[in-house]
Amino acid sequence: MLMRVKTILDANIDYGGAVVSATALGLIVFWLNRQHGAALASSAALKQATYTFFAAGFILKNNLRLALKWADRPTGVLRAASVSSAIAIGLTFLVHSVKGTAEPLLSTLPTALLGPPTFLLVAWRASRRGVGGAD
Repeated sequence: MLMRVKTILDANIDYGGAVVSATALGLIVFWLNRQHGAALASSAALKQATYTFFAAGFILKNNLRLALKWADRPTGVLRAASVSSAIAIGLTFLVHSVKGTAEPLLSTLPTALLGPPTFLLVAWRASRRGVGGAD
């Protein structure tokens, strides 16, 4: 059972991108919540990092696949970055809108600002290398 889960995760998660994204957004959330004390800021940062690890890891892997799907390199890169950005921003807003976030739009801002250029860069690099896996 655990091997099956590992196989599924390996096929669908970009671990390198997931770790970098989870660390970056976890630190941003910790910094934004630091005035509420270390315990609450750490809890919020850990939740954000955990969600980001899986969501960003999956979206990044999908971004790589989409970038290589079209023979026309610019089309593949732009479609990959657009689809990945829409998914990331939409999921982030949805998560923050469900419950417990006072400012869902403000909380979505880091993803909206960092996501599109990151997805564009990752898709462009993948299309140049012609590789859909991790670097």
